[in-house]
Amino acid sequence: VTVNMSAARRSGFLVQVLVQRWHPVSFGNTSYIHTGCVMEAARKGTRAKADAKKKASKKEEVKKEFIPLKKRLEMQQTGGASPRRKDDHLKDPIDNVWISRFYKWQMYSVRDAIAMHRETHHETQFNHSNALINAYIELDMSADKKNRYIDNFSNVIQLPYHFENEQQRTVLAISRNEEVIEQAWQMGVTLAAGLDVVKQVQSGEVSFQDIQHFIAEKDTLPDLVPIRGLMKRRFPSVMNGTAGSDIIPIIERFIKGVEYKTTTDKFHHDFATIEAPFGRVRLRTVLGPEQFKIYHKVYIRERALNVKVAAS
Repeated sequence: VTVNMSAARRSGFLVQVLVQRWHPVSFGNTSYIHTGCVMEAARKGTRAKADAKKKASKKEEVKKEFIPLKKRLEMQQTGGASPRRKDDHLKDPIDNVWISRFYKWQMYSVRDAIAMHRETHHETQFNHSNALINAYIELDMSADKKNRYIDNFSNVIQLPYHFENEQQRTVLAISRNEEVIEQAWQMGVTLAAGLDVVKQVQSGEVSFQDIQHFIAEKDTLPDLVPIRGLMKRRFPSVMNGTAGSDIIPIIERFIKGVEYKTTTDKFHHDFATIEAPFGRVRLRTVLGPEQFKIYHKVYIRERALNVKVAAS
């Protein structure tokens, strides 16, 4: 049989090329082909080790608290930073002069703080020896339920030690007794009247536009209901201390007392502040703590009254 060696070589080369295309190992090297069943089980523990490795490498899922869209947009504007100062990670200052934002705030008693103000406001320094001392108080306005907050509140309190606080208020006192009305005029109220004020307001003779506070005797409240819409939230009430059987002490409190009001943060509704005077630099240091404690008592009382409304 005649064999064309060149053709055989060419055909053999072609077969080799085809085999190499499907099997990359050349014919000159030894190769092993696994012919076992594809469903053959792995060795004991192999799959368990692989699952354990996956669990170890998988990060724990942290449940994120749901934040309403409105609050998220507000937090984006402020960077989510709380207005409360947290300085636990800061060090105590080692010198008598330091940059406050890099160190912890120093804590002083009310007596020591008043003494320091008296020193800095002396005639030889700032020369404001009779300046007002304001109390700056941070409040927690969160209610019992989630995403519920206490509304802003305000009132007038009478401190144990009276001082000129430079506050001016317009007050309307309402009473059935002519002697009480006359005494109210002498104490300095803006307007003192009897129940005839209802008809005067309805006819337009008297306007409530410039009146900030309303004081009335408790038994006159039913007669004032027709003009309650004009008073709005300023309607006299026993609960907020603007109504009672004897209104003379209430009038004295509004004439000589100190007015305070809370200011809630625009983006963090659980944070509010009160800034109100509680004395002057010349105030005796012994009286300072007693004056300051009144604000704390007021906050406790107002929170107890308002937290139920906010949670409902």
